[in-house]
Amino acid sequence: MILLIIMGVVVSNYTSALNVKDAQVTNDQNQISLLQNQNATLQDQAASDNSTISSDNKTISSLKTEITSLQAQVGSEESSVTQLQTQIQASTSRLSYDNEELGSFNVTAANAQIALDNSDITLLNQKISNLQTQVDPLEATLPTIDGFSIVQITDTQYLSDSDSALFDGLTSWIVNNNGSLNIEMVIHTGDIVQNAKNAGDWVNASNAMIQLYNAGIPYCWDAGNHDTFYNPVVGAGSPNAGWLGENYPAFNVTAMRLLPYWVGDINDGKDTAVKFSYGNYKFMVINIEYDANQTVLDWMDTLLQCNPNVNVIVATHNFLNGIDTYGYTVNPTDVAWATNFEALLNNYRNVFMTLNGHDIDDGGTTNNTRVGNREECFFNMQEVDGQTGAATARIYAFNMSNLAKTVVNAYTYQLYLTPNQYLLDSLDQFSFSPTLIPYSPSTVTINANTPFFDADRNSVSFSSSVTLNSFSQNGDTLTFNNLALNGATSSFNVTTLDSNITISKFDPNNGISYTVNGNGSQTFSVNALPVSDISVNIDGTPATQGNGWSYYSNDEITVTGATSKVVITFL
Repeated sequence: MILLIIMGVVVSNYTSALNVKDAQVTNDQNQISLLQNQNATLQDQAASDNSTISSDNKTISSLKTEITSLQAQVGSEESSVTQLQTQIQASTSRLSYDNEELGSFNVTAANAQIALDNSDITLLNQKISNLQTQVDPLEATLPTIDGFSIVQITDTQYLSDSDSALFDGLTSWIVNNNGSLNIEMVIHTGDIVQNAKNAGDWVNASNAMIQLYNAGIPYCWDAGNHDTFYNPVVGAGSPNAGWLGENYPAFNVTAMRLLPYWVGDINDGKDTAVKFSYGNYKFMVINIEYDANQTVLDWMDTLLQCNPNVNVIVATHNFLNGIDTYGYTVNPTDVAWATNFEALLNNYRNVFMTLNGHDIDDGGTTNNTRVGNREECFFNMQEVDGQTGAATARIYAFNMSNLAKTVVNAYTYQLYLTPNQYLLDSLDQFSFSPTLIPYSPSTVTINANTPFFDADRNSVSFSSSVTLNSFSQNGDTLTFNNLALNGATSSFNVTTLDSNITISKFDPNNGISYTVNGNGSQTFSVNALPVSDISVNIDGTPATQGNGWSYYSNDEITVTGATSKVVITFL
């Protein structure tokens, strides 16, 4: 019983213990379930945290890149700050200096000066306004060509020597404006080159001038003191010395003699003569070299005597100066020559205009004066703008709308400064009214001993007066009456350009050659036959009678089909 009781107690205790255990197991299972739930939650949280960490790592990497960029900017800004500090120091130093000057600055005096300057500015503005009022109508009408123009260029020596581009630009401008200006002739009045013996100068000058030739623009020239070989006695180029110009294409007179406007030349082309026409008015330009000798003056004199009804422009290098006297006043030889030349020109009413350059010290770069019916024009800008001023064209525009009163308007166009432009002062733009002679053939008496020259300065002169009937070098018939050849010493060269020539009553035993430059048919009146067929030379080739020429009983030799030159020689 006791055992049962004991066993009951034991069982009861065990059951109680078992119930406790079961309760604990249940509790543990509940805790495990709770922990499992917590673990699942933690795993979800860990997955979320891992995703956040990955995103944060990317953000950190991006931030690091941005930090690196910002650090570079910081470095640049620090460098800029350093530079600014340096500038601040320099500015502070200048400010200190300026403050010192400011302290000594007289404000009252400065205000007074400002007031004075403002007054001057007002006056200047008024002058500008007045000048603009004068300029406006001029600019609106520059230039007006109602007829034709001639263009003078001169003293290009510095351009040939050291600024060939400007020389090229000058002649290019002439070519480009040929149509609008209706240019009949371009005249270079000497000092083409700086050094007469410098081949480079001549090449540059020829390259510039040949543009006119290539464009078919008539041009001519005379030799200046820089173009002929130096003479130590006179301290300049000598009129009795040679030159190199003929060796260069633009100044090669052999080629120029084939051109229809060419009248003649002597001294290897140092002196030239050309012609052109406008309506019933015929013009000739005679170009005379620097301080020309008597042979050249005689050549000019003969041309003038033989063309009394041709309007003549005489162009030379040394003549009028800037103070209405003659010659370059620092050179007595120049003065004496130019003064004598003035007296010579006074013998000819048909010389209506002269052109020249050369002078650089007497009163400026341009001058014009009236002597009777002759307008004398000096123009030379070679020393202007660092010796580039020769890149300037002087245009003489002939207004031929009213032939009863021809007006010549002079314009001056400069190409040595930008912008290129017309010069509008009264010396570079002016007008004059020449009396021009309408052309008609005439009979002229040539004085005894008047020499007729060929291109080599050979001449024929006559022991008594010679009458020229209806003669000019513009296409009429040249007739010599009562011609005595006593004392004839060389060839007789007549440049008549499509003219006939009649020479009567001469002694062929003296020996003489007649030369005519021209083309077509020419008739030579003679009183004897050439001694042999080969004495007639046509275009450089000996011609037999019946083959290019014929002789008739009326004492005439007629040549047909010539294109350039006919020479008939009596030995």
